[in-house]
Amino acid sequence: MKRYRAFTLIELLVVIAIIALLISILLPSLSRARELSKRTVCSANLRGIGQAYYLYAQDDPGVFPALGGIPGFPPNTASEGQVQLFDSKDRTTEPSTTGKPSTTVDMWSVVRANNSTPKQFICPSTIDNPDRATDTTAYFDFGGSGNLSYGYQYQHDPNRQIVGTSSEPTFPIMADANPYVKGGLISEDITNDRNSAFRGNSRNHTNREGQNVLFQDDHVTFEKSPDTGLSGNFAGLQSSRGRDNIYTVVANATANVDPGQGRPAINGPPSPAPPVWDGTCNLGSRSDACLIP
Repeated sequence: MKRYRAFTLIELLVVIAIIALLISILLPSLSRARELSKRTVCSANLRGIGQAYYLYAQDDPGVFPALGGIPGFPPNTASEGQVQLFDSKDRTTEPSTTGKPSTTVDMWSVVRANNSTPKQFICPSTIDNPDRATDTTAYFDFGGSGNLSYGYQYQHDPNRQIVGTSSEPTFPIMADANPYVKGGLISEDITNDRNSAFRGNSRNHTNREGQNVLFQDDHVTFEKSPDTGLSGNFAGLQSSRGRDNIYTVVANATANVDPGQGRPAINGPPSPAPPVWDGTCNLGSRSDACLIP
């Protein structure tokens, strides 16, 4: 009768230890691959939205969404820099062209026109979920901050021409959400944040490694810092990184780009979800970009 030798306890423990070691080695690689895959989907989403903006510009010649505005004129008669996000009354009622403008209403306009979908406005690296609207033409805004993962250029400064198809090809139009508006870093010091390992990046992606940015000519790149706007000078000197920070506003009247010193103004503490961000986004020169929320 043939006898079979069983594994000893030591041998079993060694096998288990080897398996555990292999798992510990492979898991980070799998997690990294998963994040890179999500980042690619995020990039494709932004590119698709950019195409929707160009379709929108065919109906409203030459300009990207800026509800209430026409080329060469102020988008509305609201006070300079005012902005209102996820206002419940804007959800089912067409916003007034003389009230506080909203970048979220601007973005929803391409969904309402059936040139984009709510799912396209969700970055898969976040916990956000697509807006559940079944009839997108019945609404004028996203339901809340959890239904939107991206920030859009503030198009409502009365001293600035609306960005559109004739603007600079390297002007940033959209990107992953602004860390100082939707990212919850309301009390964070900008200088400290930019000098940290996070470099002032969006909170959408793992370890705040960077953000996908959509530019005027509809190309999207993953940038390791938010200094991806137009190049220029700050207070007469070349800024430390040479380009405008897409998440902040010019803090010095003599600057034509913002190296990241002026956060969009926040009035009061964060509101309960969905948050109502009630502040200002006063832009400087034509080089100044500020993407919100």
